[in-house]
Amino acid sequence: MLFSVFVAGGAQAAEPGVTCGSTVTTDVTLTADLYCPSGDGLILGTNVTLDLGGHSLIGSGSGVGVQTDFLSDGGNTVRNGTIENWATGLRFAEASPMRPPHVVADVKLQKAPLIHLLSGGAALQMTRVTAVDSGISGQLDGNLEISESRLTRSPIDLFYAGATITNSTLVQSPFSTTALGQVLIDSSKLDGKGAGRPGSVSETGITISNSVVKNFAQPISGYWGGVTLTGNRFSDMPNGVLGDISSPIGSDGVSIIKGNTFLRTGIALRGNVPMIVEGNTFKHGEVGVEFTRSEPFPGDPPLTAEGSRAVGNVLTNNSGSGISARIAGVEVGGNIATRNGGYGIDAPGAIDLGGNVAFKNVLGQCVGVVCTRR
Repeated sequence: MLFSVFVAGGAQAAEPGVTCGSTVTTDVTLTADLYCPSGDGLILGTNVTLDLGGHSLIGSGSGVGVQTDFLSDGGNTVRNGTIENWATGLRFAEASPMRPPHVVADVKLQKAPLIHLLSGGAALQMTRVTAVDSGISGQLDGNLEISESRLTRSPIDLFYAGATITNSTLVQSPFSTTALGQVLIDSSKLDGKGAGRPGSVSETGITISNSVVKNFAQPISGYWGGVTLTGNRFSDMPNGVLGDISSPIGSDGVSIIKGNTFLRTGIALRGNVPMIVEGNTFKHGEVGVEFTRSEPFPGDPPLTAEGSRAVGNVLTNNSGSGISARIAGVEVGGNIATRNGGYGIDAPGAIDLGGNVAFKNVLGQCVGVVCTRR
């Protein structure tokens, strides 16, 4: 076993080996499982690689499995093994943005949460990480980059930090973001297994693109946040995909929903305006898109949907109306609404951009715009 270690407290190790509480200052590879019946596991200095060697670092349900020394300047790597049964499995802090980031690769976290904080914006890179019952937290500039990973019952919680998630699978692992940081998810799979919501947002934004999102009981929601959804497939979300977010929302006050498929998703979009909805397909839900807005405070101007539009969408076989807008000012054009249980388009006071098509809708074809039949 390669090592250069010092026991916490400054005394040199009495014999070769990595022991619980050791501070590791050069690269080390474990040659056997390491069990720590109490206290903490290992402490990393700067630019150190801890190779678990395919073995496990096991705690007693308390303490920290691996953490950085308070003088660490980043650049540490933990790889190739399992970290199991710790109050906190991995804790990284104080990585300078001028130094290489910390890296976690080919590691399984089992009941061993991860925390990244106070990094000055340097992102923790997580690649091929499997997390089970192990929450992932980014705090106070502790940004995260997660790729080729699988999280099960391992929520992602961000506070003044951001996360980029690519080519990964999140099972019952919702995300929440508060203040400044954003969540960016691309080419991934999110499965709620019939419970919970994909995520929540407060005073920041969430972008999901080119992903599959299914089986959540509740929609994305939050307070004063933004959502951008592009090129995704949403299915089996009976209470909708987007709802209960107070305006202003989205980039520059606009929520952007483009090129998605919504299948069996209740009232799919119930986002407060302004909201841009273009080129989507809505099938077998309740309502495709509902343009709403929070009630104004006394003395505020009347509610309008200025800046909102629904263009080029296909809405079919929904139990309610395809498009519903009960406030004026929504731009509506080029939509096709067929075989819906309500109206094809129900948008009194809309701005008619033309080109809307509707037929075989139960309550009628269109209100507020002119529709033709093909």
